[in-house]
Amino acid sequence: MDSPSTTNYFQGTGYLKWTPAGGVERDLGNIVECEITPTVEKLEHKTARVGTSKTDLTIYRNQAATIRLVLDEITAENLALLMMSEVVTNTDATKTIRILSESVLAGALTFTGTNDIGNVITGDFPSVSFGPSGSFSPISSDDWGQVEITGDLLATVYTDGSSDFGTMTVTDAA
Repeated sequence: MDSPSTTNYFQGTGYLKWTPAGGVERDLGNIVECEITPTVEKLEHKTARVGTSKTDLTIYRNQAATIRLVLDEITAENLALLMMSEVVTNTDATKTIRILSESVLAGALTFTGTNDIGNVITGDFPSVSFGPSGSFSPISSDDWGQVEITGDLLATVYTDGSSDFGTMTVTDAA
C-alpha cells in the first residue's frame, strides 16, 4: 500500500528458525526482541577548489549487518548460541554446554512474520555467524530469564558476481 496509509502501521510478530552449518533446522522459540542493524563506513571527498571546503562526493564502503536476538526460552541449544558451544547429550538425557568451546557458530536464519497488523515481513539470511553479546543470569527475580545473542550477517556472493547479506520480503497488509 502506498503511503500515506494507516494499513502501513506495523506491530511485528513472528518466529526465527536456525539451521547450523551441516545441521538440522530448529525453531529458536519465543523472541522478545529482534533487531537488524546495517552499518557502513562513510567516506567523503571534499573539494579544495573553493574558499570553503565542500563535500562533493560521498560513498559508503565496508558494509556490514548484524542481527540481535533476545530469547526467553532457555534451552540448552539457545544457551549454546550465547556460550559458543555445541550441545552434548549425556547418557542420563541431560545436556552439557562446554563454554566457549567453539570458535565459530555459523549457519542460516529464516524469519517468518506472523503479525495481524501492518505489512508482513519475512527474511532469509543464508550466512550468519553467532557470538556472545550479552550475559545470562541463572537467577531471575522479577522478570523472565533471557538470552541475548548477536549474529553477524555475512555477505553471500552469487554466480553473477552480485552479493548481499540476505533478503527481506514485504507483503502488503490485507
